[in-house]
Amino acid sequence: MYLTDEEKRILDGEKGEIAQRSMSFLVEYGEAAGAERLIDIDGTVDVHPLADWIPQYAVTLDEVRELVKKGERFKVPTFANKPVAPGFIIDGWEKCGLPKNSDPEYRRKNMEALQPYIDMGMIPIFSCNYYLVSSFLPTVGQHCAWVESSAIPWANAILGARTNFDGCFHTAYLGKVPAYDMHLDENRRATVLVKCETELKSDIDYDLFGWAVGEAVDLEVPALVGIGKPTTSQLVKMNSALNTGGQVRMYHVPGLTPEAPTVEAAFQGNYQREISITRADLRRVYDKLNYATKEDVDFVYLGCPHYNIYDICRAAKLLEGKKCKTLLWIMTNPSSYQVAERMGLRKIIEDAGGVLLSGSCPGALLETPPMKVMATDSAKQNYYLTGMFYPEKLDVWYGSMEECINAAITGKWSSDWR
Repeated sequence: MYLTDEEKRILDGEKGEIAQRSMSFLVEYGEAAGAERLIDIDGTVDVHPLADWIPQYAVTLDEVRELVKKGERFKVPTFANKPVAPGFIIDGWEKCGLPKNSDPEYRRKNMEALQPYIDMGMIPIFSCNYYLVSSFLPTVGQHCAWVESSAIPWANAILGARTNFDGCFHTAYLGKVPAYDMHLDENRRATVLVKCETELKSDIDYDLFGWAVGEAVDLEVPALVGIGKPTTSQLVKMNSALNTGGQVRMYHVPGLTPEAPTVEAAFQGNYQREISITRADLRRVYDKLNYATKEDVDFVYLGCPHYNIYDICRAAKLLEGKKCKTLLWIMTNPSSYQVAERMGLRKIIEDAGGVLLSGSCPGALLETPPMKVMATDSAKQNYYLTGMFYPEKLDVWYGSMEECINAAITGKWSSDWR
């Protein structure tokens, strides 16, 4: 890997041991990825605070505190994704019903551990889709370092910024990232045309479509045509499923993606093949994600990726005047949680027996509610939580928000989609 004179000096330790360790990480990471150089980040960084990528390059909390004392700050605008090491609930924790997460001392210690990162300049959004509420976003062509399944394609395809899955302390501290994959023009061109042969209307349609496309194209860059006019919620779901069912970091929707005003612009002469996604493909994914055998539901989870304020409004309307028989969690970002509280939505949800929470998800917590059968409207949560329970078996029902809330109210699963 080619390094500038300044980067060489950092690698030699001229800027201190933490900077040297961070540069060593970026160099080894870049060489493993085939990068020939580093790029200066002119966009933003998104980090899972306290998460360590590789132990020998980890920067400890005590070391971050020392950097703060020296007046050190992150080099670029840096935002907090949800905490994962450990994951804990930011808002609504008092009523979550979990031994650790309902303990005020546990929460206090975890929040205290995040303070040095905030002092370094990290903005405490604490959300997997922080890009919906951060109020500061990268623009077309800017180089970033983000994390999270739904966030990577959002940056690349919706904003036209450039990122791989590489947001971490090191990229934020040095303001640099290896130049490979989605940072390079030649890797962003579409290679496969994906024709949607069925009408996509609901959130679940876009979730299933994203998963089906991800499975079909894996690492390739698709150009999607015939997908209608998705809402923000539907785009978030589609992005999340694209990068869970497959590894789609970048896609093009002609007329929506900044780099693709037309189909021809998306491919730039790089067309390789064409596939179609039909209603049968969506049904196949739906059947794959539904593997519960009992109608009784123990736990209903909504909010992966985190619900936006309009999603919360919809859920509250479905719950108003009802009573839940089954534990219901609705997860959002801390910003939308505060808005929901002002609007009286939190009270509606709690009066129905549900719990509104922010800043985490069952897949990131060290503990989960007792359950054998879960219902969720998220293909991603379905996939991750099932894997985390292994080798124990978790039965999962997957469906729409409406079906999940009905399951919370009745205690049983039923589905019109099936």
